[in-house]
Amino acid sequence: MVDLSELQASGAETIASDPETLYDMVSDVTRMGEWSPACLACTWDTENESPAAGSSQVGTWFTGKNKLGDFEYETRCEVTVADRGKEFSWIVGGAADGAAQWRYTFTPVDGGTRVEESSAVVRLSGPFAEMPEERLRAIVAGNQTGIETTLANLKAAAESAGEAG
Repeated sequence: MVDLSELQASGAETIASDPETLYDMVSDVTRMGEWSPACLACTWDTENESPAAGSSQVGTWFTGKNKLGDFEYETRCEVTVADRGKEFSWIVGGAADGAAQWRYTFTPVDGGTRVEESSAVVRLSGPFAEMPEERLRAIVAGNQTGIETTLANLKAAAESAGEAG
C-alpha cells in the first residue's frame, strides 16, 4: 500500500504584498486560471456561493476545469479553511470523502508575505482508489512543478502596480 505521506508537493515564495491582499487573490478561485498551469478556470457552484473577495466561507463549493497533458477534466471542491490573511484550503471531492487537499498559507515576513502552496493526497478515494502507485507519483510530481509556476505567476501579478498591498 502506498504511503500517503509521500504523496505531497509544496513550494513557497516571498511576495512583496500583505497577507490579506494575497489571500483575497487566492480565495477568489475564479482567478486561479490566471496563475496555475493546470487550472483552466474555476467557478463557484451556485450564485449564492460567489463570495466577495476575502469572504469565502468554509463549506462553499466550486468547480475547477483542469488540464493534465491533453486530458481536460472537472473537479468539485469544497472550501475547508477560509481564514483571511492566514490560510485558504479546499478538498477535491469534498471534506467528507475527497481525495486531495490544496492549501495556501500566508505568513508576514520582512519584505512582504511568505505564501506556501501545498497539495496532498489525503485518502485513496474517487479516481485515486484504483490508480497505480506510479501514476499517483507522476501526478504529485506534476503538482510540484505546477506549484512552482503558480507561485511565480501569483508573485508577478501581486507585485504589479494593480495588486501590490
